[in-house]
Amino acid sequence: MCGRFFVMGESENELLDRLIAEAERRLLILTGESGIARGEVLPASTVAALAMGKNGEIGAFPMTWGYHLQPQRKLLINTRSETALDKPLFRQSMLERRCLIPCSWYFEWEIRDAQQSLVAGMPALQIGKTEKSKAKHPTKIKYAIRPKASGVIYLAGIYRYEENQKLPVLSILTREPAPEIAFIHDRMPVIFSEENHALWLDRSKDPKELLKLCEKETAYRAE
Repeated sequence: MCGRFFVMGESENELLDRLIAEAERRLLILTGESGIARGEVLPASTVAALAMGKNGEIGAFPMTWGYHLQPQRKLLINTRSETALDKPLFRQSMLERRCLIPCSWYFEWEIRDAQQSLVAGMPALQIGKTEKSKAKHPTKIKYAIRPKASGVIYLAGIYRYEENQKLPVLSILTREPAPEIAFIHDRMPVIFSEENHALWLDRSKDPKELLKLCEKETAYRAE
């Protein structure tokens, strides 16, 4: 899963600054407004996304994070990469409307059984009433996660156009987690490196084959 990601603040990363500035210019032309998200980015935010333009060149475009699903208008922020080509809702986008979300890292939460965390390594006689009371509630531990490779990372996504939406909307693709972070969550975003990211936007290439090129090794830290 990918429910939040982080974009370095202004002037902290030259490449991200340039891509955000390009998306901001397009946002201003399309809507008369500005506001590409930086810092910790949440669903429904306007983000800078790389996509293939009408001229056949890759550019940074403003998109809104989350498909709107009827009738509840619930946001679909993630899509399973393994089955996206098989589902009518995603198939055309997988073939023709692929995008990338440049960022610094993403966040995930480990939901840990509080009682097990508390008693681990502690003799039973040392567990008092106060500790038992605290153990009733699970603990959520936040991690910042990214590939081990340095530089900007690119979250793979797909996008579409919706009625009553000024901007295209996107969903981030997910896959099974790398072994080293499987204890945190059972899904992770599909991530491409600087070396391979442009291939994801090439409509002539098979998305199933491109998914095999995603980053496999990750690094993480507790926030």
